Amino acid sequence: MTYIHTSRLYFRLLFLILCFQQCSSAAALSVQCKIINVDYVECIWQRNLSTMNYTFSSMFANDGLDRGCPKYILEQNYTGCRIPLKDQNLRFNKFIVTIYTEGKHTISKTFDSLERNVLLNPPYNLSVMWNEHSDTLSLYWNSSAPLRKTCIVYMVRNQKDPSQSLNVTDTSYSVSPVSQNKLYVFQVRSTVADSCGSSDFWSDWSDPVEWSGTGNSSRPGWLYAILSVVLLSMLGFLLWYCERKKILSLPVVPDPSINLQDLFHKHDGNVESWIHISKELKEAFQPDYTEPSCDVCEVLPSCDTISKPEACPESKASSDPEACPQTEICSQPETCSQLKACPEPEACPEPEACPEPEACPEPEACPEAEICPAPQTDSSDKENTEEPQSS
Repeated sequence: MTYIHTSRLYFRLLFLILCFQQCSSAAALSVQCKIINVDYVECIWQRNLSTMNYTFSSMFANDGLDRGCPKYILEQNYTGCRIPLKDQNLRFNKFIVTIYTEGKHTISKTFDSLERNVLLNPPYNLSVMWNEHSDTLSLYWNSSAPLRKTCIVYMVRNQKDPSQSLNVTDTSYSVSPVSQNKLYVFQVRSTVADSCGSSDFWSDWSDPVEWSGTGNSSRPGWLYAILSVVLLSMLGFLLWYCERKKILSLPVVPDPSINLQDLFHKHDGNVESWIHISKELKEAFQPDYTEPSCDVCEVLPSCDTISKPEACPESKASSDPEACPQTEICSQPETCSQLKACPEPEACPEPEACPEPEACPEPEACPEAEICPAPQTDSSDKENTEEPQSS
């Protein structure tokens, strides 16, 4: 019996825990609704359980139509819904929202009106103009809210002097006098005026715009982006131009090994077969005639043609060798210089009439014996030697 009571107790505790989780999760949902730029209503709530699904519906009191959520949104840990605002005057009516959870729990919230929950978009397209004649600095901007100009109030501030923040109802603001040595950084935000239903929310601050010195120095954020893109484009073009100029001025040296592969691999180094010389071209360079070779030899004067010996009498030939004029052939230095044409010492034999051995020069005096042929020299010498004997 004790076991049965204990099991029942466990089931009851588990049921109470589940009910408490469902109730606490449903009660913890806090719904907040705003009208964004008088275009649509945005309602968001924070979910505690990631596995829980929600169903949203809304209704304006005077409209009487219960509309579901046409577009759910999920931002970080928040879930929301956006409902288009067909008529901007509906913001003054009662607004009712209902959220259904997985456990069939219903969370409902009623807003008396949403006129004080209007959040406008920040102004845009800020620009600054300086009037040199009146020494006035004028600031201009635009607004995207679909309201009359008199229904919007703007706040202008200078980031360098945040204490000087002014509310204006026009889309322009002027500063006078202007210090040209001072930097001005302007920002603008907007809200709904009291005459058209005051709102508790200001829009976000616009992008800053700067001005310093003389002239217009309006520098919005998009201008910096355009300048950055232009500078990067110019830098890329300069790099491309320099690289192209380098390639044109200093061309890459070609690799001849690619073209010579066929010469060594297919033709084994044979240039004629590699360059494909035709048979007709080869035959054109070959000679079509034959001519016997002719050896040309220079003939020098022999020893007999230098000075012809005179007849020597027999009486003087034996007694006085000096009386024979043939001894003068090789006795004088001038005559011996011409004996180089004699090929061999036998070319100049001693005559019988002149037995003196000094009449012929030494063999070293005739080193170039190959110039004159030996047979012609011997026949001339024999004729020269026979003439004295016959006389």
